[in-house]
Amino acid sequence: MDATDLKILIALEANGRQSFTNLAEAMGMSKTPCWTRVQTLEQSGAISGYSANIDGRAVGLGVVAILQVVINPLQRTEFEEAVRANDAILECYTTAGDADYILKVVCRDVDDVDDVLRHNISPMPGLSKSSTTICLKSVKSRGSVAVAARRLWQKA
Repeated sequence: MDATDLKILIALEANGRQSFTNLAEAMGMSKTPCWTRVQTLEQSGAISGYSANIDGRAVGLGVVAILQVVINPLQRTEFEEAVRANDAILECYTTAGDADYILKVVCRDVDDVDDVLRHNISPMPGLSKSSTTICLKSVKSRGSVAVAARRLWQKA
């Protein structure tokens, strides 16, 4: 990966629907070499897919809740399988510290958060303790991985 690849990643992360013609023009190169670089980035796993960013409020999911979860370590596999199968959970991370996992869920309202906690989260295998934080306002919901990577490249 070089500086041009990183510029391509930044441009695609900002707008994954732009044409190769526009992308190549923004990169100062012709279309075919730009397309080849994108293909190489896809094959290497640097680009793992393309998607639309959906505003939860626009689809009736205006409340974000973050859960810190402690589980029975003997049921880690079952817990992780249940997380992957649970549509209420958008993100899940293993952690070091007081909690074993951090979960992110989106809900319609506080009553829906209660329902999700009671019926989707609490029955999960191995769950021994959870703590829920309701997010009041999003200050920054989606940063750029490519821009963060550029910071590392600038230090090198």
